[in-house]
Amino acid sequence: MKIMKQMIDESNIEEIKEQLKKLLDIEYALDKSSIIAITDQTGTINYVNDLFCELSQYSREELMGQNHRILNSGYHSKQFFKDMWKCIGEGNIWSGEIKNKRKDGSLYWVHATIVPFLNEKGKPYQYISIRTDITKEKELEEQVIQSNEKYRLIAENTVNLITLIRENGNIEYASPSFQNVLHYDLKELEQGNLFDLIHHDDLPFLQKDLDFFLEKGQQSLDCEFRLRTIKGNYIFVEAVISKTKHTDGSFKDLILVVMKDITGKKEVEKKIFHLAYHDALTDFPNRRSFMNQLRNELINRHKSKYKMSILSIDLDNFKSINDQVGHDVGDIVLKRAAENIQKAIRPIDIAGRMGGDEFIVMLNKVKDIQETEAIVKRILSNFNEAINIEGQDYFVTCSIGVANYPEHGDSPEELIKNADNALAHVKSGSKNDFLIFNKTIENQSIERRLLESAMRTAIKENQFYLEYQPKVNLQTNKIIGMEALVRWHHPDLGTISPGKFIPLAEETGLIVPLGEWILKESCKQTKKWHDIGYTDITVSVNVSVRQLEDPLFIDKVKNVLMETKLNPEWLEIEVTESILADVENIVKILREIRLLGIQISLDDFGTGYSSLSYIKNLPIDILKIDQSFVKDIHQNEESSAIVQAILKIADSIGLQVIAEGIELQDHVLKLSKDGCRFGQGYFFSRPLKVDAFEQFMDRLLVTI
Repeated sequence: MKIMKQMIDESNIEEIKEQLKKLLDIEYALDKSSIIAITDQTGTINYVNDLFCELSQYSREELMGQNHRILNSGYHSKQFFKDMWKCIGEGNIWSGEIKNKRKDGSLYWVHATIVPFLNEKGKPYQYISIRTDITKEKELEEQVIQSNEKYRLIAENTVNLITLIRENGNIEYASPSFQNVLHYDLKELEQGNLFDLIHHDDLPFLQKDLDFFLEKGQQSLDCEFRLRTIKGNYIFVEAVISKTKHTDGSFKDLILVVMKDITGKKEVEKKIFHLAYHDALTDFPNRRSFMNQLRNELINRHKSKYKMSILSIDLDNFKSINDQVGHDVGDIVLKRAAENIQKAIRPIDIAGRMGGDEFIVMLNKVKDIQETEAIVKRILSNFNEAINIEGQDYFVTCSIGVANYPEHGDSPEELIKNADNALAHVKSGSKNDFLIFNKTIENQSIERRLLESAMRTAIKENQFYLEYQPKVNLQTNKIIGMEALVRWHHPDLGTISPGKFIPLAEETGLIVPLGEWILKESCKQTKKWHDIGYTDITVSVNVSVRQLEDPLFIDKVKNVLMETKLNPEWLEIEVTESILADVENIVKILREIRLLGIQISLDDFGTGYSSLSYIKNLPIDILKIDQSFVKDIHQNEESSAIVQAILKIADSIGLQVIAEGIELQDHVLKLSKDGCRFGQGYFFSRPLKVDAFEQFMDRLLVTI
C-alpha cells in the first residue's frame, strides 16, 4: 500500500509539474505579447507586466497601488466607465477599446478584455485585464475616415459629374452632382446606362474612341459630347475618361468618367464663331467667309454645266446719310439695304458684306446672262422704294458691277477685281445702274500699273514716311506705346490714301520691301525716343501675310533689331486675321518671332476667321478689338455683349486686349467698366508725325 501511495503521489507531482510548466509557458507568452494588469475588487493595481510599464511610460513602483484613473485620457465619458464597471461587477467579461494617456501626456489606444475572478459567493475579488496596443490601427482608421470624408465632401459638392461605369456603359456609381445638374434620381440612375444619356449623334464617335482607348491601354481619354438632362434637353460636357486600378496595379473592369459642364463656354464659342464668319450688323457672311465659299464653289465648278456671276454692290451717297443724321440711322439703312438684296436673290445665291456700304453677291447656277440681268434689275428695283425710319423716308440707290465666270476670270480674286472695276465705272457715271465687265474697263487697269510703277519709284526715293498713333492706358491715361502707320506723299499727285496703295502693294509683292522699311524706320525712331527719355513705350508694326511668307523675314527682323539696337520687348508685330487662311505655316513663323522676345497682336479681332479653336492655339499676346464693335458699345447691347465675351475669353487664355476706334468719352467709360485696360483712337489722338507725337507725349506727362 505504501508503495502504491508513493507511486500515485509521484505521478501527481509529475502531472502538477507538467501543468505548472504549461501555465508558466502561457504566462510567458501573454507577458511578452499582451499588456497585463491585475487589480483588486476596488480597481487598485496589484500587478502590471513589463509591456504595461513600457507602453504607459510609468515604472512598476509608480503604478502599484494606483487606480487606472492614472491613465485616464479624458476621451471617454463617465457613462462609458460606469457601464464597464457594471458589466464586470456583475461577473461578466468586458471587452472594448480604450484611449489612455501616457506619463508624457501622449495618447494611445488599447483593446482591453477584463476578466473578473469570483469568490465562493459569486462576487469578484480581483480583475485581470489583457490589453493589446491598437494605436497604429486606430490612427490608420482615423486617416481612412478622414480620407473618406474628404472624398464624400468632394463628391457631394463638386460641380463635375463623376461616374464609374462598366465597359458596356452600365453605371456603378454616380456623384450627387448628377442630381444637382441633370436632376436625375441617383438610385434610378445607378441602375441605368450612361450611353443612354449621350446624344445619339455623339455616341458612335465616343464608343469608337472608347474602344480604341481600352484596346490601346492609354492613360486617359479626353473628349466632348452632349448629355441629356431629366427634362430631355442637352448640355455639352468635357470628359476625362480613365481606367481604375487595384492596389496591386492591375486594372479592374470599371471606368472612371469625370465630366465638366461646358455649355456656357460652347455658347460663347458659338457666338464668337458666328461673329468670326458673319457681319455683326447685317448677319451676312463677312469678307473672309464669302471668299471661302466662293473659292469652294469654283473648285467644284468644272462639275457644273451652269454659269456663275459675281455682283459687286455699293450704296450711292451713303456717306451723306452718316454725315447728316449719324451712324445709328446709317446702320439701320445698311440693314434695310441687306434685306433689299436678300429679297431679290434666290435661296441658292450667297450675299456677303465686304465692309462699309459694300456688298457682294454670288449668283449660283445661272443659265445665261439674261437670268443674271433679271436678278440685278430686281435688286435695283428694290432700292427704288424709300427706307422709312421713325417716320422719316430715306432714299438710297445702289450701283452694281458684274463679272461672269469663266469669261471674266477663273479665280475669286480676279472675278471680284473685275466686278469692282465694273462697279467703279458705274460709280463714276450716273450711278443707280449696273454694268457688266468688258474690255474697255479692262484697259483702265493701266492706271493701276502706273500707280504700281510710281510706288516702286517711291520706295527707292523715300517718298514714304511714318505717323504714330498712341496707345493709352484707359485707367491712368498714360501712353503705353504707339502704332506705326505708313503714309505716301507723291511729288506730283500729292498725298495718296493708304487704302489705295496698301492693297496694291499686297497684290504686287511690293509690301515686302515697303514693310522692311517700315519696320526699320519705326524701330530706329522708337530707340531714339527711349534714348532721350521717353521710356516704356512699345511700337507696333503691321505685318502682312505676304511678308510672313518671305523666307528671309525672320532674318530681316533680327538684322533690324541688331542695327537699331532696340530691345525686342519694345517691339510688337501686328497681324490681321488673314493669317488664319494658312494657319499651319504662319503659326511656325509667329512662334519664331516670339522666341526673339517680340510680342504679337491680332488686329481687327472679330471680323474674320477668329474662333476659340484658333485663338487658344495661336502664339499671340494681344487681341485688338475691331472698331466696328467699339463705335456703338455704349448704345448697342449686342456690341457690348460681344466685347464682354472677347474680354472674358482673352482673360481666360491670358491675352491682353486693346480696343481700337475709341472716339468718345462714353467709349472709354464703357470699356473701362467692362475690364478693358488699353485703347487707341481719335478720342486720344489721330496719327501724328514725329514732332507732333513728342508734343503729345509731353502733354500727357510721360516720364522723361
